[in-house]
Parts: sequence; structure tokens; C-alpha cells
Amino acid sequence: MIYNSTVFSRIVEGRILTGSYWDYFLPLPSLFENPKILIIGLGGGTIPYQIESIYPNAIIDVIEIDEAIASMYKIFVGKNLKSNIILGDGIEYMESHGDTYNIVILDAYVDDNMPEEFFSDRMINAASSSLTGNGVLAINYTLTSLGIANSKKLTKSLSRMFEVYTLSMPPISGNRVVICLKGIDAGKLRAIGGMPKLKEEHAYITKAYSNMDEDNQEVI
Repeated sequence: MIYNSTVFSRIVEGRILTGSYWDYFLPLPSLFENPKILIIGLGGGTIPYQIESIYPNAIIDVIEIDEAIASMYKIFVGKNLKSNIILGDGIEYMESHGDTYNIVILDAYVDDNMPEEFFSDRMINAASSSLTGNGVLAINYTLTSLGIANSKKLTKSLSRMFEVYTLSMPPISGNRVVICLKGIDAGKLRAIGGMPKLKEEHAYITKAYSNMDEDNQEVI
């Protein structure tokens, strides 16, 4: 799905995987028996579509601030999602839903860049409070010059509340996925890359998790 000349979502007909950054969120629900997941930024619905396809027991809430985008996903996905689509501000929503989610996935963009408010201490505090005692915050950054600069600043702030790791992804992807752990052992996380119930080849996902690095604020 291309919106304002920017690729917001991708779905490959007959497949679950896209071959791009969306796939790297898929192992995370396997950490929890009945995962409750918050996704900030709907786009064309790739992430909830993928998770629903693999984890039927997952409970998924999606926050989208742009009503125009929220109305387009049905055309792109080709069906209604089971996920609960909520129009609203992602940070405000997290602030009002403390100790609720096992996983928060942040993939909110205006064109090629994440809005400035998602690089703030307020966002970090809100995300931490919305997670249960054992939870994961996963963030997608685009590797634009602004995205690189802001993500380096943010990971330093994130490390005050989370253990922060960067997935080993091909630079050609143009994205950087950062995984922030709250009360979860990193060894368990490294092992989950091979756990998704996928018939499709996903060795690149397994490799990304098994080789993930503790974030040292260096650009990869």
C-alpha cells in the first residue's frame, strides 16, 4: 500500500511473510501463551494480518490516528481484521491503559519519518507503564538521516527503563528494529526466532534474533 508516495504496507498474495521489516515482529507473540498486543500505527494492516494468521489466540488492539488510513486497510488486506482498530493518539492511549499489554509494537509514521513525539521521554514512560511486568516494546525505525539521529538519542533514553537490543538485519532493508525488554531474559528472546508456526522459509528471522546485539547506540 502506497500512501503519499510512501510504502506503508506490503502483503504478498498466498504468503504470510513479506521479506521485509514487518516479518521481524512475528516471533514475539510466541513468548506468551495468550498474548495481548498493542500496535501503534495501522498502515495497511500488515502486522495485525500476519499475527492473526499465526497466533489465533492473540488479542490485538491497533491505534491509528489517521482516519483516512484506518478506512483503507480493508481494501488492502481484502477482508476485515479480527483486531480491534481504535482511532486515537498512541501515547495518550498507552497512558490510560497501564499494566495491560504483553507486547507494544511501535510503527507509526508520517511519510518516511516517525513523528517527533514518539522519540520523547513521555512515550518511553507511557510504553513502560502500558506493559505488564514481563513485556516487550518493539520499534521500527526507518534509516533516513532524521530516523538515524533520533533513534540513537532514543535508545539511550530507552536503556534507562529497558534492556535494549538491535536485530541483525540486512542494511539494504532500510529499517532498524529495536527490541526493548522489560523483565524478560534476553537468552529466551534469542531462541524465539525459529519458533513461529510458519511453513514458509524464515531463516533470516531466526538469524536476526540469534545474532541480535545489545544496543550500544552505534548506527548499524
